[in-house]
Amino acid sequence: MIKNRVFRSVTAALVVCVALVMTSCDLDGDDVQPIPAAYVTLYNASPNSPELGIVVDGRQINSYPFDYADNTGYLRFYTGNRNIKFSPFGASNAVIDTTVTLKDQHGYSIFVVGQYEQADVVILNDSSSAAAAGKAKIRFVNLSPDAAPVALREKNATSSITENLSFKGASEFIEVDAKEYDFEVVSSGGEPALNLSDINVREGTFRTIIVRGYRTPPSGNTNVISAEIINN
Repeated sequence: MIKNRVFRSVTAALVVCVALVMTSCDLDGDDVQPIPAAYVTLYNASPNSPELGIVVDGRQINSYPFDYADNTGYLRFYTGNRNIKFSPFGASNAVIDTTVTLKDQHGYSIFVVGQYEQADVVILNDSSSAAAAGKAKIRFVNLSPDAAPVALREKNATSSITENLSFKGASEFIEVDAKEYDFEVVSSGGEPALNLSDINVREGTFRTIIVRGYRTPPSGNTNVISAEIINN
């Protein structure tokens, strides 16, 4: 989860600002209509990224740096075409300049990925049907720029929950039993690469398992391959 100080600043700059104009009314003042909104979470998965600034439609929304592995949680965005730029914090030279189309009442995850010099974004639609009774939904995303294709499986299982995913690959949300899991991230050869133990997947929840970092970090970089689970 993003540092509290960063989350507060993003919230103040965007969510509170938007909340002030989230309703409109007719001339008689008796018909209040909600303004369409989408919900977007931003995640920095570039393992050699400097501290970043985030600019949405020309306005920087973070007062503190957006570091590697920081996650904003869901922020309320206007719908339609929104321009998002990521730059070194305090600078104006954007390494990423992209426009995303956001739909009303839809959720999205936007990941900054890859080597910083060639940084890109992966945009995932987080909207999915509800899980059945006694079930939950999980999604698996490979954001490690130098890892072999990997899959997710339950420990000691004979088959994987997902197919092998290359860098930037993401599964759909997959319905699973709501219970406690010991997960393994396995390479394309079937060898365990990472273990995620005692993961309580509660009924009705949506969770994304992210593989991030370097399998072989460059000199001076300590962001080794690891996994994180975030709530959607």
